[in-house]
Amino acid sequence: MVADETTRPDEPDKEPADVVLARFLSSSPAALTAAGSLRDGAEVAVSFTDLAGEWRFYSDLGKPTIAPGNAKDPDFELCIAPGALASICERFDAEFGELGIAFFEHVVSREPDYRIRVQLHSGLLKLTQRGWLTLLARGGPSLAAWLAKKGFRGSSAVVAAIARLKKPI
Repeated sequence: MVADETTRPDEPDKEPADVVLARFLSSSPAALTAAGSLRDGAEVAVSFTDLAGEWRFYSDLGKPTIAPGNAKDPDFELCIAPGALASICERFDAEFGELGIAFFEHVVSREPDYRIRVQLHSGLLKLTQRGWLTLLARGGPSLAAWLAKKGFRGSSAVVAAIARLKKPI
């Protein structure tokens, strides 16, 4: 493989982050379940700390899709560090709740190489209408227990967390 702007000479076989994420989203059973829960208009702006450019994530007829370009009306933005991406993508066979826990662990991580920064653009009503809160419910008891352990008990805690995520990343 010839090195280009997406690979470093000392990592000739390393795939770009967007390719890794696209493969995971299109083949992980939990990712496919998540995409099936999303409604029309649900969209995320995605960037990577180690790759220039912007992408948009959306569900196209229940199929998770990541495409280059700016999101049209993102519900939130994600900025994903390499360690976070690797950690999540290695959980190919994780159950839905386990994958949700892994995602949120990276959101709260203090390690820059393992962090996913989130900035919310939509309010509670829009998130509900587009299916994002359904994903939390589908996480089941394991995700609910993890969220409770982190202090997110009940709908008022979810509303407070959403308010905090609206601050710029």
